[in-house]
Amino acid sequence: MNGKFMKLAFEKATEELALHVDELNALNVFPVPDGDTGSNMLATMREGCKYLEQLTKTDLKSVMDAIKNGTLMGARGNSGVILSQIFRGFAVYCEKKKALEPQDILGMIREAKNVAYKSVMKPVEGTILTVLRRIVERSEEAASFQDFPEVFGWIVQVAEQAVRETPKLLPVLREANVVDAGAKGLFYIFKGFHAASLGEQANLELVATKSGEVTVELPIEELTFQYCTEVMIKRENNFSDTEVEKFRSFLESVGDSAVVVHDSAILKTHVHTNNPGVVIEEALKYGELLKVKIDNMKLQHEHLVQQSEPRRKYGFVAVSPGQGITAVLRNLGVDQIVRGGQTMNPSTADLKIAIERVNADVVFVFPNNPNIHMAARQAAEQINGKKVILIPTNTVQECISAMMAFDPNESEGVLTDKFNEAAKYIIALSITRAVRDAKHNGTKIKKGEYMVLKGKSLIAHGQSLKQALHRALLSLDLRNREVVTIFKGQEATDEEVAILESVFRKVMDNPQIDIHEGGQPHYPYLLMIE
Repeated sequence: MNGKFMKLAFEKATEELALHVDELNALNVFPVPDGDTGSNMLATMREGCKYLEQLTKTDLKSVMDAIKNGTLMGARGNSGVILSQIFRGFAVYCEKKKALEPQDILGMIREAKNVAYKSVMKPVEGTILTVLRRIVERSEEAASFQDFPEVFGWIVQVAEQAVRETPKLLPVLREANVVDAGAKGLFYIFKGFHAASLGEQANLELVATKSGEVTVELPIEELTFQYCTEVMIKRENNFSDTEVEKFRSFLESVGDSAVVVHDSAILKTHVHTNNPGVVIEEALKYGELLKVKIDNMKLQHEHLVQQSEPRRKYGFVAVSPGQGITAVLRNLGVDQIVRGGQTMNPSTADLKIAIERVNADVVFVFPNNPNIHMAARQAAEQINGKKVILIPTNTVQECISAMMAFDPNESEGVLTDKFNEAAKYIIALSITRAVRDAKHNGTKIKKGEYMVLKGKSLIAHGQSLKQALHRALLSLDLRNREVVTIFKGQEATDEEVAILESVFRKVMDNPQIDIHEGGQPHYPYLLMIE
């Protein structure tokens, strides 16, 4: 087995994962509409595939390094980060090998298990880690296997049994009657490797286009049109004035700053657009392309801004799930916003780029979701030339509270303590509706019920919004709490906001209630009580 095979096997594993991404996303402990384990794992694998596409060599070390680096930078969510560490273990094992024997596959998994367990602060059984551990523990069973299909077939069998075990090891899975999504995702990856060992080819179109990939924006400065596009066209006969005007009209319809100059049989064009590919396609209708030049004006602008801005002592990066919340964070002094949250976890690379863009000696990073902590920590480890401090916020409300406590005259140690204290002080609630029937803490949740979560914990549910919120507030200590902020999501309604206000006024003594457009998906209301 050489590098060429490992490339094909990785692509086949990505295809297998793509086929089951929706199934994996649905394996949620809570019946909330934000399952994203499958999407995160698939996005991580796809980035590995992109790195493989760019290779000019297919020796084993080059291929494994591409997989290691691609999955590292593409890792999204905790499941994606752990997956990237598994492939890092594979690459470490293969570092000095030119080819692999069947027994080397078990050695790769043994190394992957060691690396993956070390990457998690508090390893939990009943997860993706358990699948690795079970394969290593039972590896003697496969000690005599002499061919790759036999080894991979055995690995798939053990992985499938380990997935079925996960509810026995993790009570929340047992109660929700689901297996662990990350563990099952790894099973599908091994299934893809097995298929490749049997000679099956990957459907690269499916690998590239299957739904489930996450897109994360990194807005810096809003430009109407991002790409400066220049095309020079040549043909045997001269361009007519009518053709020149027609092409100019087309350019004005897809962008601005359109310029068209023609010199007999040469047409020189320039436009600022968001779709340079469309410009090139149109240009080909007129003749042969002599020159094409595309510049990303956003990157050029950011570079100039960074050069002109004086370096500051402190800078901030935060993850935001919606445009309204982004505006609040910017007003509080956050330098770089990474779009993300549930179902759209940013990758290690997204976070790394954002940190690098901050022109400061010390950069505080607020992940604002427990599923982004590991990717943020991984990104911080890739940064040189500045100190990165991770504030482990689980909600965007905690980040807002922390930023309100910022004092530029404090030391980084004092600031870190203040940010953590402010994040803990706030009561952060989120409200959504159940997408399926489920069971939690011995109580049944019906599809369509309102659910109120405090952090990751479900604290109340009910058939009506009024009932669910009232139950939630009665379970909380609201003494000395005076201010309530409601961030309206994409599915919020004025009628429901009025209900929220009435419940708060009934339970709390004359609260100050502020309402903001949040723009977040999946959770119609994010609440902040201080």
